[in-house]
Amino acid sequence: MDYQALKDQNRILNQEEARLGLTRLKSKPLYFWFDIHGPCNLKCAHCGFQKYGRTSEEEVSEEVYASVMSELMPTAYVCNLGGTNWGEMTISKHFHRFLLDAKKHQVKINLTTNGTRMWDEWFDDLCDTLTVIGFSMEGIEGEFEKLRGFKWKHFLKNVEKVCQGRSDKGKSFRIEWRYCAHADSIHQLPAMIRLAKSVGVDRIQVMNLVPYVESQKYKALGYHRSLANQYFRESRQIARELNFDIEIPRDFNTGDFQGTPLLQIERKKADAAPVAPIFTGVELVNCYRPWQATVVGEIGDVRPCCVYWKPMGNLRHKGFEAVWNGRKYRQLRDSVNEHSDGICYSCRLPQFDSEQNRAASQLSSSLRELVKQGAERLWTKPQVHYAGVLDDQLDPGGVITI
Repeated sequence: MDYQALKDQNRILNQEEARLGLTRLKSKPLYFWFDIHGPCNLKCAHCGFQKYGRTSEEEVSEEVYASVMSELMPTAYVCNLGGTNWGEMTISKHFHRFLLDAKKHQVKINLTTNGTRMWDEWFDDLCDTLTVIGFSMEGIEGEFEKLRGFKWKHFLKNVEKVCQGRSDKGKSFRIEWRYCAHADSIHQLPAMIRLAKSVGVDRIQVMNLVPYVESQKYKALGYHRSLANQYFRESRQIARELNFDIEIPRDFNTGDFQGTPLLQIERKKADAAPVAPIFTGVELVNCYRPWQATVVGEIGDVRPCCVYWKPMGNLRHKGFEAVWNGRKYRQLRDSVNEHSDGICYSCRLPQFDSEQNRAASQLSSSLRELVKQGAERLWTKPQVHYAGVLDDQLDPGGVITI
């Protein structure tokens, strides 16, 4: 079968259906996430499983695997393997099998891994299917080992193996470090850039720590803003000098004493003017993931993306087509770019320098805070305007590149 022609035909139809905003689709997703394994071989101190547990301790079932093979693989371009369930995909008994199926169906893999395993028996097939491989990390050397409980030298050896394998096989997939930045290791970022450049890593993606447990709350960079900004600036400069690709969050707002909301309110009080309710306007980007992507978990749950946690259905109960065009998916497509719910709002407007960001929301609120938030919502009614797109490469109004 000419899978490439089938994919291109599906892409054209998908792009048109997304542009028109249709809720019932004839096309299938262009790319998808697939978690083939629930457990992990590490117990990282920062991981969300410490608070919420694993989604399961299971391997993907034959029923779910077969559904993905028949209904998603023929028309999809890329599979994001792992990264949505706190599990490690390379330890699954299905991992090598999936690599071979990806090669058969001409599907490229974006793999998220903790870097603990690069087995010779499947390494060549991995190199043949990769488009991106992202190694998760929280620092280097001692800081890495403290949180991961795995030897840094073994992790680095596996990274170097992938870099060498790519060179030996003449491949062009991207190798990146996905660094979860926190107060204990942010000082290592400049050295991390130099090391990554020297071993052949192409890119570092810096992500602020999301603290899932109370003991980690003050490790978040929002409590160390000046320190974070210092190393952000130094790291950007080093990356420019080395011509190295790095994605660093914007600098934190450290504030000033001019024109703050408190001073403005005090001035209003001094003028004896009443303080009126504040109405805010918010601009969000359009999201087309409910048309172009999907997530399949190891227990069969189907979700529209890696952020949206509400299942649209389950492949153990019905086929993908029934879920893809089911009531929940149709309702989401009808509303996602008109009146987003809270999950979509947080995803498209992350404010990492705010006490109201997603990191802070992971921590349990006190009763007093819940009452305060409820009162603020009564007074604040944001007017939402949608402009631009969340994923430029999946803009149905432009040229989709996979």
